[in-house]
Amino acid sequence: MMGMTRQWKWAVAVLVMAMAWPGAAQTSAGQRLVAGQRAVAARKAAAKKKAAAGPVMTRARIELSQKMVRNAYELGRTLEAKRRVALMTRLLYTMRPEVMAAEKKEWAEELFGLAQELPRNEVVEVDSQRNAAIATAAARLAVYDPERALELLDTLAPQRGSHEDARTMAARLVFAAYMRRHPSEGAATVLAHAKKWGEKGEFPYSASATALAKLRTNEDAAEDFFRQALGMFKRGREGLYGVRDFAGLLEQAAVLEAITEDSAEEAGQAIVNQLRKWVVDPDIALTAEQKGMVVTALADVRAAAPKAYEEARKTAPELFTVRVETVRVKVEVPKVDAGLQTAFREVAEAMREKRSVDAVHEVIARGLQVVNAKYKAGACGDCASPDAQSWALISLSALAAPMTIATQLNGIEDPFWHAYFLAIAAQQVGEPTRVADPTARKIPGKEEAEEE
Repeated sequence: MMGMTRQWKWAVAVLVMAMAWPGAAQTSAGQRLVAGQRAVAARKAAAKKKAAAGPVMTRARIELSQKMVRNAYELGRTLEAKRRVALMTRLLYTMRPEVMAAEKKEWAEELFGLAQELPRNEVVEVDSQRNAAIATAAARLAVYDPERALELLDTLAPQRGSHEDARTMAARLVFAAYMRRHPSEGAATVLAHAKKWGEKGEFPYSASATALAKLRTNEDAAEDFFRQALGMFKRGREGLYGVRDFAGLLEQAAVLEAITEDSAEEAGQAIVNQLRKWVVDPDIALTAEQKGMVVTALADVRAAAPKAYEEARKTAPELFTVRVETVRVKVEVPKVDAGLQTAFREVAEAMREKRSVDAVHEVIARGLQVVNAKYKAGACGDCASPDAQSWALISLSALAAPMTIATQLNGIEDPFWHAYFLAIAAQQVGEPTRVADPTARKIPGKEEAEEE
């Protein structure tokens, strides 16, 4: 009997082991599968991280990129003012601001003076180009020396009118840079400069919102700052752009909760009063742009000073008859240059196939011949920058052959385009990024290439 009991216990034990074993095998297989999946995921993540990090930047490569920027600057010395302004603007935005900071600071100040040599005209488009160049110079200088940028803006002649002037255009970035460097006492300096400009020209109202934002934790200081700006506005010397600009400051002040309701309503009423002068004057025929300014200013009053807005609906109904005319602008899609498109794809293909250095250089040379022929023929004589296809091809070529692209670009015969393309290439040599074909759909791995 005891023997049978032992046999029975042994049989049960074997049965239990048999039942457990397949599960154990399955568990082991599952663990191996999970481990394999994790290993694959880890390899993909490492590859992705390596691709994102880009190529290893050697000292020689960094020095070369900076040399290319300096060479581009030297090539531009003989250019006429308009083209030199375009080139120097590109150079100031080439690579991160801290790279070549001392030189860029000098170039920004040089550009500030050079841009003022551009023709001045009552035509908005012409003046806007000039103003944009001046503002760009001041804004880039403010990155390095906001105090000096403010000093230069002080030297500009006043431009009172119906569109944004250079000083007002630059003030947004210059004031912001100054406030970052002087967060506590900067508001007083900013206001002093703004009032000085407002005495003979436009007070930079919306740009002053940066200082107001810094003061909003100090209710008395913020209120005093805004009321000083309101005092300047109430003199009634603003052009229509200035009225719209002050309305923008009021709206931002209300959003920041930096001023009292009474001040907001008082400012709203002042805006309505000045808008009426523009709308009811029979000698003033508002342009479509000016009508847009009236509508925008009223919208800001409605948001920040609802009582003043409702009062205006009763006492100044003519303001609400102004309508913005919708103008349909036909957007012309640039034609695809088949030669540049083919050249881009050939360089991308050479990179993906990891061809020899000489083979890649040969492909790049063919592409640069297409670019040279296009710009030598004057295809873009009045352009301030190249077309998207040429830009992409130069960038990709620099990515493919960073250490020799500068030499190959010597084949670009026009001095301006030679210098400009050198700056584009320097960006890729010093701070390489992915380059996509602007004429193709963005399908990963199809029309994009990156350096190995």
